[in-house]
Amino acid sequence: MKKMKTVQTKKLSEKVLALLLVFLCMASLLVSGRTAEAEETGQNSIRLKSGEEGTSFTLYKAADKKDDGTFALTKDFADAGIEVNDLTTDGLANAGAVLSVYIEKNHPQPVSSMKITGGACRWTGLEDGLYIAVATPISRNGELLEFSPVVAYLPYTDNGTEIRDLDSDVKPPSTVPDSSKYKVFKVWKDGNSAARPKSVEISLIQQNASGSSVYDTCVLNKNNNWTWTWKNLPSGYIYKAVENNVPQGYTQTVSGERSAIVITNTTVPEKNKVTALKSGKLPQTGQLWWPVPVLVVVGLLCLLVGFWKRAKDEKKTGDRN
Repeated sequence: MKKMKTVQTKKLSEKVLALLLVFLCMASLLVSGRTAEAEETGQNSIRLKSGEEGTSFTLYKAADKKDDGTFALTKDFADAGIEVNDLTTDGLANAGAVLSVYIEKNHPQPVSSMKITGGACRWTGLEDGLYIAVATPISRNGELLEFSPVVAYLPYTDNGTEIRDLDSDVKPPSTVPDSSKYKVFKVWKDGNSAARPKSVEISLIQQNASGSSVYDTCVLNKNNNWTWTWKNLPSGYIYKAVENNVPQGYTQTVSGERSAIVITNTTVPEKNKVTALKSGKLPQTGQLWWPVPVLVVVGLLCLLVGFWKRAKDEKKTGDRN
């Protein structure tokens, strides 16, 4: 009898020990998972290379990366009215064109500004998201030179490999030709939706090496055939137009030249999907870890209760015998 009880106790101890080992393994996986999740944010960097020594670049975070791998505009850029999940070359180019003007109009809070030193500048410790870097125009030999914005999402994938460090060459600045006119056209791609607003407001931004400001605004509607022309504009500036308060349910894209621009409003699809630049699906981050320890503990308690009841029943049976 005593020997039988000893064997039962030994078996129960072995089972409890095994369960504790399982629990410790799960806890270890949980900690490593949280560590991996923490590494997914604040571990990105952007390095811009340029021969224009001393040029100042300002970096902005335009969109956050969500748990499902898609992007959503940050609070400062919430009114930009652009599609941030089209990460193709054309999609990023449009994001750069719209966001750069939005920045010059609204002056949102940047990550920081850095100057090209030794041929490059670099930001580190960046969280996952969509970023845009813009440079202040420069004056040289009586001409105004403009840099193209740099738009990038981090992390990105290249041939199936996740990349968190972006190294990009900045295009040489281009000369801004003087023009006393600037024309804007509005195009709708909504299937003549009844939700289309009766009018939209457009701001004309004036910019040079000293800064930027809103030069004028206009209202486009059916009465002016959704078009407007500014005339007799002061020389020595860059002029760009941006739509204010993009109608709910629409996004804006831009196309055209320096003296004329087409702003197209397109209805937003019911469900946005990420269209990646190279590899298709972006790596997902931010796994939901909080239920794991709860489930492990609950499961462990259930097993312990079950083994306790079983041992108790076996003991009763042994006592009867």
